[in-house]
Amino acid sequence: MRKDLGISYDGLKYALSIKDNYLSGEPLTVMGAGAQQRLLMPEHLLSNDLALMQYDDPLALAVIATKDPESPMALAAAIRMGPHAKCKELITGVFEVVSDATKHELVADCAKLLSRNAFSPEAFQLVRNRASNHVVEIREAYRRAMAGNLRALLDGKMAAREFVEEFIELASHGNLRIDIYRRLVMKLMRSDAVRPSVKFMLLERLDKFPQMVKVQIVNEVNSAPDTPEYQTLKQELRWIYESKARAKTATTDVPETSKNWFGGSSLDYGAAAGLQSRNAIIKPQQPALRRPGVLSMQSSGGFSTREIASWLN
Repeated sequence: MRKDLGISYDGLKYALSIKDNYLSGEPLTVMGAGAQQRLLMPEHLLSNDLALMQYDDPLALAVIATKDPESPMALAAAIRMGPHAKCKELITGVFEVVSDATKHELVADCAKLLSRNAFSPEAFQLVRNRASNHVVEIREAYRRAMAGNLRALLDGKMAAREFVEEFIELASHGNLRIDIYRRLVMKLMRSDAVRPSVKFMLLERLDKFPQMVKVQIVNEVNSAPDTPEYQTLKQELRWIYESKARAKTATTDVPETSKNWFGGSSLDYGAAAGLQSRNAIIKPQQPALRRPGVLSMQSSGGFSTREIASWLN
């Protein structure tokens, strides 16, 4: 009879795939309602009510616990791995390796606490509570940093390039929900108070955004009114696409397509960027996200750090 050690070939494939994601900087995603890809969040890993497919494999969880640069995700993965370690001796050994190999002190402490207490229900409850509080604490820290950067940008105390670089880093590493992520980017793109150079730099770094945010940015710019500023942004978007297409053709002789640039998105990027009709305005595939009762940025002329703080709560 074959003994179940808790490790499978599929699990190894999942673990290697996740490792590749970290090396390439691609975010981890999970299939949500309506077969839509969603960012994997710490809350998903901490929930016992969600079946997360490959992210329920102990080896995949071990990679997240050791490789993720943000402690909330790493801690949540280690906690989700705990029940596997309790049931399988080999996974218990892997779990001990995780506690030694993780780059986060809090993850190591919680993993060792579970091991010392033989993965008791009381120990699990303790580390789950600590993880939930830690997620809130980290998000609040990122929220304060983003709000402070926004205020500094609007006051002219922070350079546009520095703001964009830190915005992308904070948004990516702050475990923001994808709807909040999109709202923040859209507010920046729509606001009359934000310098056009910031919007150009956001477009230049389009590859740095999650898939769902990329699509929203392209749709938003292309469906915007034909003001001089947005006409320039549309031209920039077309230039970015054409530049990528030329670079791809020069290296592989295969023309760039929306599929390979957007990593499997169904969006026709060439059409969305206005390449099929230079003066056409194509309707966005998704409605622009707006807070009920809040005027659009074009009519309000800007936004306050209080607003951004409310979205991040």
